[in-house]
Amino acid sequence: MANSSKFVSMLLVIILLLVGTSTAMAGAPTNSHDVVIEEGVTWSLPAGTCDAAPAGLAGKGQRHQVINTRVNPDGSTVITTNDVVRGDAWDSTGAYKFQYENHSVVLVPVGAGARQVRMEDNFIVNGNGSVGHLAVGFNWQWTFTPPAEMWPPIDNWQQHSTHGDPLHCDPL
Repeated sequence: MANSSKFVSMLLVIILLLVGTSTAMAGAPTNSHDVVIEEGVTWSLPAGTCDAAPAGLAGKGQRHQVINTRVNPDGSTVITTNDVVRGDAWDSTGAYKFQYENHSVVLVPVGAGARQVRMEDNFIVNGNGSVGHLAVGFNWQWTFTPPAEMWPPIDNWQQHSTHGDPLHCDPL
């Protein structure tokens, strides 16, 4: 009986070690949560840059950005960013309020592979000047491989929806 209980005890230890080792090798996901609140975000669209704002446009606002990063058990990383900037804008013909919203998810593989980006972005200006109402936005996805920059999208660019001219009329 003593030998059988030793065997069972040894078997339990081996099973626990194997389970513990496989769990440790897989690794639990790690998460981080960063909040950025930034006063004085400034931007401009010089005259001639955006057809919807012929006199040019400038603005100043406050950013509230939340970045969540998750490292998966396989070592890949998912970075989710929610960015909102609100404030005042102006041109030579009037004053405006603006709002910018961006939601992006970047999938970073293990190693040096291509990163996948999915982004929804909206920039809206309303006011009493010649611009009146400007709304541009998009829902796009693409890939990039560092050292290439993430923006502007080039590789595998899929435009699910586009409103206005976000490449020229969205300064943020």
